[in-house]
Amino acid sequence: MKQDSTTFRPADLATAPAGPAPTEPQRLLPARVAERVRRGDPLRDVLEFMVAELKWHFPAYAWAGVYLTQGEVLELGPFRGPESPHHRIRIGVEGICGWVAQHAVPQVIPDVNADPRYLSCSASIRSEIVVPIVHEGRVWGVIDIDSETPAAFTQRDLDVLVELARVVAPSFAPASADAAGRA
Repeated sequence: MKQDSTTFRPADLATAPAGPAPTEPQRLLPARVAERVRRGDPLRDVLEFMVAELKWHFPAYAWAGVYLTQGEVLELGPFRGPESPHHRIRIGVEGICGWVAQHAVPQVIPDVNADPRYLSCSASIRSEIVVPIVHEGRVWGVIDIDSETPAAFTQRDLDVLVELARVVAPSFAPASADAAGRA
């Protein structure tokens, strides 16, 4: 795949600021989500808990949500923050979320206004991070976080979101994913 200036490359993050040390709730969030997965909580409940905790414990996050793969589109799942005008995003066609769902590669966008893929949800949003949720080789959805601060996301944010995607991914199976989409 040809990479251009808007394509995530691991080397781009090697020089990203580490960010402040995580708070205790931030550090423990992946384990708390994993516990809900282990005990068999319904997928929708796990995702609701995850986005609520992300929004609460990461003050720079203006919007935190999950889009779930439904055929060739991503459908808005649980979220915290202002209502999104984008309830359905075409995979590979629309937005950074659609790109991430197609390529299964995280994207850290320090300036959304400089990225032609960006679907504007709010004029106040300045940066975005999107991480795919992959299980058994399939992208089941994406975790999408917006910030009103330019270049708000650090390696710490990426690490937490990648770990959250990893621990929540086993909850995705055809029956549970269908139920999450209908809820």
